[in-house]
Amino acid sequence: MALRTVSGDGDTATSSEPSTTPRPAQRILSATEAVERMAAKRQGKRGCYAMFSSYLGGVVTDPMVMTVPLDDHMVHRGHGVFDTCSLVNGRLYRLGIHIDRLLASAAGARLEVPWSRDELIAMVADTAASSSARDGIVRYWLTAGPGGFSFMPAECEEPCFYCVVLDPMSFGAGGFDPMRDGFREATVRDTPMKPPLLAQIKSNNYLLNVLTHLEAADGGGTFGIIVDDDGFIAEACVLNVCSVSHDGVLVTPPFQGILHGTTMRRLLDLARGALCEDGLLRDVQQRPLRADEARAGAELIMSGGDTHVFPVVEWDGAPIGDGTVGPVAKRLHELIEAETTAGDGAPEDFIEVQYPY
Repeated sequence: MALRTVSGDGDTATSSEPSTTPRPAQRILSATEAVERMAAKRQGKRGCYAMFSSYLGGVVTDPMVMTVPLDDHMVHRGHGVFDTCSLVNGRLYRLGIHIDRLLASAAGARLEVPWSRDELIAMVADTAASSSARDGIVRYWLTAGPGGFSFMPAECEEPCFYCVVLDPMSFGAGGFDPMRDGFREATVRDTPMKPPLLAQIKSNNYLLNVLTHLEAADGGGTFGIIVDDDGFIAEACVLNVCSVSHDGVLVTPPFQGILHGTTMRRLLDLARGALCEDGLLRDVQQRPLRADEARAGAELIMSGGDTHVFPVVEWDGAPIGDGTVGPVAKRLHELIEAETTAGDGAPEDFIEVQYPY
């Protein structure tokens, strides 16, 4: 067995063949050295315009200081919840419904929330204003806060609220266009589904979501389509799923046991309205959806992130419908794009950001 000795300056030596894996030096850094190293690591990092921290009591725009305390229970115990809305043309799209879900998640996680709904909305809007960004993703967390490393929230000093404004998520790398090319997806069976309680709470523990993606990627997919032991579709790793039959019926699974998706709820409203009126659909149903029914359908669509309408053109190597993006997906995408770009909808769905200039 190899024996290792460690000197006071962090140098190591072993009695057998040396490891080929480099190990960071274990020297003690001064605060100044730590800041300098962090600045070097974060230099040129893009993608995050601004971060608000209730713990700091303000907004920072330098990625070097966009940090969360390591002893925040969200970090080491997962005791925190989050939600996300879209910033489009200087407007926060459907922030209210996302804050409602955030508060519902916080109640389910038994988190203390010292802020009112209006105060949370104001903090998000102020962060967006400080970012100067007109388009992006806005994500925010409620946490038990910092204070220790045990499992007991009683040790936490104060609840915390964090908010960041990020670059818009793009799936156009390499010339890929979701609405032109569609997604190739794979069934996920080996990664367990979340228990119903955790599925309904947008907690900061997304390990099963990540493993769902990884299993899907092993099979040539991206988000994966979770199929339960009885052959029914549940959801994708971070998206809801719906199917369109050849005779014009859109079906999505009930929200029991899966995420109560705000985007899918909006798509259902649009489907029951404009798409049925236009004759693209004849009915919209929310009921258990068998995988074999969806495989035999005309279209399969995933949705999430407020504006993402992602058609699936191939599932486990077999085409969905004729293997191209279908008319229902295209129309739903057009309606969502028009609504968010023009700010055309219910007034409570669009909050104008009051930029400082």
